[in-house]
Amino acid sequence: MPEALSTSGSDGATDVHVQRNVELLTDILSEAIRYLDGDAAVALVARARDAANNGSVEAFFAALSNDDAAFLARAFTCQSLLTNIAEDAGGRRRASESEAQGEDHPHTLAAAVATLRDEGASEETITTALQAMNVVPVLTAHPTEVRRRSVVDREFEITRLLGILGEINDFGEGTREGREERIRADLFREIAMLWRTRQTRPERITVADEIRNALAIVRSSILPAMADLYENWSRELLPVGATPIRLGSWLGGDRDGHPGVSGPTLRRALTSQARLLFSVYSDELRRLFARLAISTDYATVSAELNALADAAHDTSPHRSDEPYRRAIARILGRVTATGRAILDETGPLPPDVLEAPPYKTPDEFLTDLQTIATSLTTHGGERLIGPRLRTVMRMVRACGFHLMTLDLRQNADVHERVVAELFQRADNEIDYLGMDEKERVALLVAELAHARPLFSPFTGYSEETTKELETLTAAAWAINTVGPQSVGAYIVSKTDSLSDMLEPLVLLKQVGLVWGGSEPRTAIKVSPLLETIGDLRNGPEILKGWLSLPLARSILGQKKPVQEVMLGYSDSNKDGGYVASRRAVTKAAAALSRETDRFGVGIQFFHGRGGTIGRGGGPVSEAILAQPPGTVQHRLRLTEQGETIARRYGDKPTARRNLEGLAAAVLLASGERRHAAIAPDVEARMDALAQASFEVYRGLIYDDPAFLDFFWSATPISEIAHLNIGSRPSSRTKSRAIEDLRAIPWVFSWSQSRLMLPAWYGFAGGVAKAGLSQDEVRELTQNFDFFAAALSNMELALAQADMGIAARYAALAPDQANAERIMETIRKEYHAAVDLALTMRGGDKLLDNNPNLAESVLLARASAAPLNALQVELLSRRRRGEECEEVRIGIQLSVAGVAAALRSTG
Repeated sequence: MPEALSTSGSDGATDVHVQRNVELLTDILSEAIRYLDGDAAVALVARARDAANNGSVEAFFAALSNDDAAFLARAFTCQSLLTNIAEDAGGRRRASESEAQGEDHPHTLAAAVATLRDEGASEETITTALQAMNVVPVLTAHPTEVRRRSVVDREFEITRLLGILGEINDFGEGTREGREERIRADLFREIAMLWRTRQTRPERITVADEIRNALAIVRSSILPAMADLYENWSRELLPVGATPIRLGSWLGGDRDGHPGVSGPTLRRALTSQARLLFSVYSDELRRLFARLAISTDYATVSAELNALADAAHDTSPHRSDEPYRRAIARILGRVTATGRAILDETGPLPPDVLEAPPYKTPDEFLTDLQTIATSLTTHGGERLIGPRLRTVMRMVRACGFHLMTLDLRQNADVHERVVAELFQRADNEIDYLGMDEKERVALLVAELAHARPLFSPFTGYSEETTKELETLTAAAWAINTVGPQSVGAYIVSKTDSLSDMLEPLVLLKQVGLVWGGSEPRTAIKVSPLLETIGDLRNGPEILKGWLSLPLARSILGQKKPVQEVMLGYSDSNKDGGYVASRRAVTKAAAALSRETDRFGVGIQFFHGRGGTIGRGGGPVSEAILAQPPGTVQHRLRLTEQGETIARRYGDKPTARRNLEGLAAAVLLASGERRHAAIAPDVEARMDALAQASFEVYRGLIYDDPAFLDFFWSATPISEIAHLNIGSRPSSRTKSRAIEDLRAIPWVFSWSQSRLMLPAWYGFAGGVAKAGLSQDEVRELTQNFDFFAAALSNMELALAQADMGIAARYAALAPDQANAERIMETIRKEYHAAVDLALTMRGGDKLLDNNPNLAESVLLARASAAPLNALQVELLSRRRRGEECEEVRIGIQLSVAGVAAALRSTG
């Protein structure tokens, strides 16, 4: 009964393959439900779909039992997941067809190099740029992935099978030979398993779960994608030794508002990473061992290779004439010993591993691999150096013994309290909390000028201080045991003063990671995180104060010093709205870059972007290319959070495409782009628009006394807090205030209620308040790349929003007078924003310039609409006092389903 789960939005599909796949997967889902739950279950879904299509959905859902409501939430959620799979398969097909037809792909490193050549860059300039590149996607544990890992695994398998089926159909009738039936049977099994798999988590996941889930993707797709890219680039593009892509992580190191992260958690994260990496190295070495069965009867080898082979003390007569194999056996023995030392493992060695001392550093490992490569090259075997050996060498350069560099992050308020306690316990006369900023800076600088610590093992400290020092002690263990690259930056959340940058250095000194003196040094550099509009505006002054300190030069290093600054997109948006946030971020980046230039210091920006537009999301390549001139400097880090990890890196082709797009964009953004100077009056108009939009946004969100209650009653914010989608609490405190709420549940709530408020509110009102004409706004899009990109992202959010559905959520509010007043304000701003966006682009309908994206949104709206209606009904029941398990599960499933349909959480 295919019509039971049909997607009305697909009727006008422009991609016949997407439509065909939606229908196929829908048929199979209906078949699975019938097989597992009977005809009545399929009939219930059919009636629900009919009600959704004929406008009677509210009455239909109101008459449902709680059991049937939860059942339908599960059915529509599965349908949303399958629609996404069908759509993604269509996207992959279009990309493959484009590649087969020889069309240019602008987001490749080769295309970026060609562009630089066309712009007149010399080969030396390009080589230097490639050598200097450092692009780091940083995987975080931000709770925006609603799906369980078990569900994601089923999706990946269905995607794989759908791809095979597409290939079979492309080859024609004569080549199918029953394969289509077998693949369809496999699809049935996977979809039936998906139907029987619990969609939501009964308990909040732990940090250990998050580490395990992320590492599964790293192993299955990210590392293979990196290996493919490095091999492809090595043929023509990359200079020897260049590793433009490395990996970073916050999993196990992000303590900001997270009571579950501690010293043991950090150790678990790094040992889990090391265990995975050494497993990969061992597998690759065994494959090399199997291939390099080169006999000295037929080939000459270098003296260095012979020495390495002899050091193995391999007594097997079968390898006496195979020095490459004996050398690899030696390397495998040392790699195994290194991993066992880091992981503190004992016991017998595997039977194919020889006793050997561990490597002290990854460079020693690399030297041995280079000995093999050099011997092959020198003695006529250069063409025998296959991709495997080259790839292992690149991976060692990129991953060392740690796999991903783990950052530390903590809130500045915590540092302040811990430092105050350390000073007070060391000297009762010091009242750090009572000091002004100037006094604090002087005290902190003085403390860093000598070697003795404040901490005493004979003194008792609070639980907070003990836990902080325990975590930093674990970081010291990592640096000393795993390697100096195992721990990266120390990110300071809520940085709003110079003392916020100095306090972590004093804490690191207590565990031996900062060496005090006249020229103090550190093993971990501090990166301020500028999150609010005010902090972004004040950031350049904070950085100026830091770089003016004599100790800054020794802390940053005398040779090519670089200061990292993290820019927060999420909280700045929650603070001041979309336009004001984007302007504040880009203006801060330009000002911070100028400040470091004045001091002869390089700068690296770490972009804290979320997956949704309201948290800085959108096409990554375009966002990088829209950065102000001179701010990228061949290096960039950015967060990959929650659902974006699976979406952007869930399989090898997708991971490869996204990693290469990052590298290409950074290379282009670092080039000597010729930008005409922006006239002061145009800059002033951009500032006026940002300030006006800030005021319009805050006028509703923070200044309207009824808005807080509206938010808590007209969105599923309370229910989202109990979704168990991440290990972190949804708020740093127990306060209901918007200021204290994390940006993720804030954005997630507006996405569920279909207002998408953080991604557009304040734009049109800001234009009117600033008194800008349409021509003046158009001039801003021509002068500011970030603003043009923001308008494009905003148009997508406006297309995803639905004022009719949002009104149903608003009807849940107890105070209907204020709810309707607020909704009317929002509706007026929405329609004005739509009109303005279309006028700026010259379009008639939202997204009519991008048919594929428009079709995607159409499918998403069709999938989400019945789930939204069902969610409103279940929220109404819960708020009337029906706290039964079926209502709770139904709400959770509906939230997961809407998030899947819109591909949007927080």
